[in-house]
Amino acid sequence: MESDTKMTSDNSGSKTQLITSTLTLNALDWEKNLKVKCRVIQPCNNIHEETVIILDVPVKTPTVEIRRPLEGDNAVLECSARDLPSGEVSVTFLTNTGHQFPEVTYVDLPRGQSTLITRFTIPTSHQKKEHSFKCKVQQSPSRDWQSGFTGNIFGEPSVEVLMVPNTGKTDQTLVCYGTGLNPTITWKPTSVETAKTVMQAADGRVKVSSQINAPRPKWNEGEVYTCQVTDLRKSVQKSISVCTASEPITPLINLRKPRLAAAKRGSEQITATCSVEAAPNTKVSWVLNGNVKEGSTSQPVDKPGSKTQVFTGTLTLKASEWEKHQNVQCLVKQPCSSEHQETVNILDVPVKTPTVQIRRSLADVLKGDYAVLECSARDLPSGEVSVTFLTNTGHQFPEVTYVDLPRGQSTLITRFTIPASHQKKEYSFTCKVQQSPSKHWPSGFTGNIFGESSVELSVVPRNPDSEAQTLQCYGTGFNPNITWLAGSKEKNAVAQETTMQADGRVKVSSYVTVPLDEWREGVVYTCKINDFSTVWKSISDCKVGEHLAQPPQQYLWGPSFTVMKSDGHAPVTCLVIAHKVKDFTITWRVENRVTSQGVIPESPRNHNNGSQSVQSVLMLSKQLWDKYDVSCEVKHRCINKAQYVNISKIRDPKRPTVQVFKPSDSDFSDSHDSTLLCLITGFYPADISVHWGLNGRKLPASRWNNSPLGSHSSGREFSMHSALTLPESEREHGAFSCIVEHQSSSNPIISTVDSIHASVINSVPSVELMKARDELVCLVDDYSPSAINITWLLDGVKVPHKHTTRPAKGPDGKFSVKSQLHVLASEWAPGSKYTCLVQHVTGSYTQNISKEEIIEQNIYYNENLSDAIVEDTAEETWNMACAFIALFLLSLIYGCSVTLVKVNTARPARPFHSRDFR
Repeated sequence: MESDTKMTSDNSGSKTQLITSTLTLNALDWEKNLKVKCRVIQPCNNIHEETVIILDVPVKTPTVEIRRPLEGDNAVLECSARDLPSGEVSVTFLTNTGHQFPEVTYVDLPRGQSTLITRFTIPTSHQKKEHSFKCKVQQSPSRDWQSGFTGNIFGEPSVEVLMVPNTGKTDQTLVCYGTGLNPTITWKPTSVETAKTVMQAADGRVKVSSQINAPRPKWNEGEVYTCQVTDLRKSVQKSISVCTASEPITPLINLRKPRLAAAKRGSEQITATCSVEAAPNTKVSWVLNGNVKEGSTSQPVDKPGSKTQVFTGTLTLKASEWEKHQNVQCLVKQPCSSEHQETVNILDVPVKTPTVQIRRSLADVLKGDYAVLECSARDLPSGEVSVTFLTNTGHQFPEVTYVDLPRGQSTLITRFTIPASHQKKEYSFTCKVQQSPSKHWPSGFTGNIFGESSVELSVVPRNPDSEAQTLQCYGTGFNPNITWLAGSKEKNAVAQETTMQADGRVKVSSYVTVPLDEWREGVVYTCKINDFSTVWKSISDCKVGEHLAQPPQQYLWGPSFTVMKSDGHAPVTCLVIAHKVKDFTITWRVENRVTSQGVIPESPRNHNNGSQSVQSVLMLSKQLWDKYDVSCEVKHRCINKAQYVNISKIRDPKRPTVQVFKPSDSDFSDSHDSTLLCLITGFYPADISVHWGLNGRKLPASRWNNSPLGSHSSGREFSMHSALTLPESEREHGAFSCIVEHQSSSNPIISTVDSIHASVINSVPSVELMKARDELVCLVDDYSPSAINITWLLDGVKVPHKHTTRPAKGPDGKFSVKSQLHVLASEWAPGSKYTCLVQHVTGSYTQNISKEEIIEQNIYYNENLSDAIVEDTAEETWNMACAFIALFLLSLIYGCSVTLVKVNTARPARPFHSRDFR
């Protein structure tokens, strides 16, 4: 590469010359080359050259740090670099905002020197808390090494106060740390420093420490020590005391209430104990039902490996004083902490009233411990209780059991053996659970467990299919045993069971099974109870007495009227209902003489309710039945007294009254079957036969339904009814008859109705127009059905009329009606014509009359005709009411629901004829 060479001068005294050569390039070109070589060529000589490295390469990556020197000016920064390469480098300082200070330091490091320290004074303009600083060492535009940023060395000062752990017996050591640009420390209250340090922090801030010793008594009392750090004319402080320096300690308290057993044993002084583990200088006090009491506290003992101490507080009072209080409270007050407390009830209150029972254990009895009692209590409060046993005479046994129930346990069982001196029948026993002299819970008394034994003997209900009878025996006593005897021979039991009763007496039960034939033969079985004494009971089939408690039901009825009429015999029937009918015999008597002739026995029948029935029939001739009384005698095989029922023929029968009620016209018009009702009343005896006929022919029984008999309160009259169904699909014509047969009449009693459908069959009306005094009368008769309309016309114009009667039904089922029009002769113009217009389902019909057509004669209106119509209407209403009342009475008599069918039983008004006018 070409360069500029200049001859400087001859080197005096030498044959040489001094020559300077220069090479000028752009800085960027220099950056691209690592080294430069200068080559010298002399005449007649070899080439000589020398090489230098333009940018030395560092051996390892340089490290740059920025810091403040501990001594000297507070605003001076040092940029310290190590492991730099030799050669020229520049050092510059910058802020965290990117500002680069113009002061640049250039240093040419000789080979072998790799460290550099450069100082820089921060301008006053940048001595602010928001600025931090760094430095940069640059070898070339593309190669530099930077430090990290300082902290905010002009920021706010900080303070921290700590407590140095020690044994607790010497003074308490406190250390305060202050950080800032140049912080200083002062203590309040003024204290003597025992140590002081000043150090430079890595972030460029100065950290100072000050240590003092706080006197132990004042420290334990909670005196507050304050450390104040001042820097850049600003101060911060922090305080410390035993309360703030120590972590809160939750004390451990174990309060043991006084033992009331000591009071019951007569001790004068009783002590409650409160064991505490808590911070040093903790105080213990006592509260009884809100009142503070003074106690004593033991010397505290440091707990190894802990900041706590262990000590015990005690409160001692007279036994009588403790009895007065419900609870005791141990209060623990630590320094710098709120009070902690533990309370125990001297007498815990039960959640619900305790229950105490005294009993004997069956397990003890089976093991042979017969005289052991158990006192069982539940729902007891926690704490100490005593258990004592007493007799019914008030004697208290000296053995007292004390039990301290832990919290959560509310049950207690205590055992006691009755002394031999009290194993007597006059004694019963109780137990008492006592919490205090004024609070206790007694059990009830046992029974007289040493009293006399008792025995019960019974028969177990037998399955009808079984061929054996089971007997059951119960024995009650102190320790009863059962022995069975059949006659005088001992018999083995099938099963035996032992239970303990609530009164403390043992109950044994035993069963034996005996053959049914042997049982029915009357063998006597004995159950013997062996205990302090021997008791027994015996039983046999006839001694059971069940048949006495449930006498048989006996019914006796005579022959049916229809049966006697058909074959001439008179069967009398006796029905017996009982638990076991085989145990009963039936004997017949005619006029008080026993007879077996004509007796027809039947087999017994079983019923769902467990009972049985048997029926015996005595077949008499009609002559004997008409003449004599008959009785049925029923007798149980174990009882001598018999049960009698008598019967005889009714000799004063009452003839029934028979009435038939037709259906109403509305029933016929509806599209459903209708009913003829036959009411039979006032007959005696109850035996009766009812059927229906049509035109002399008996109708099938499926067509009618006969009601049960109803009895009047006197029992000497009966009533019933029979309903005949009239099919809607087929209208039958003719005479319907209700035919009744009864003992009171040798011939059937018949009630007949005819033309029952006439009122609903279309019949053309007959119309007749007549004149009476000052009125015209239009008579319409012999028509059906009843619906009809009558209109009056004068010369074809409708005129109002006086009155139209209601249709009246005649005996033939057809209807008649009358309409009247008031007409004065003076108002009737000659030639004018009045018309009676009759409109019926069969058609329309008219009758006309004019003044010229009237025959001059006096015609008088039969006033009785109107009366007859009124009478007929009243009678019709009366008969319908009678029918309703009769049906209502039937519903009361029979206790059933009766459907009322409307029938028309009124005597129909006779038709109107001309003879009714004169």
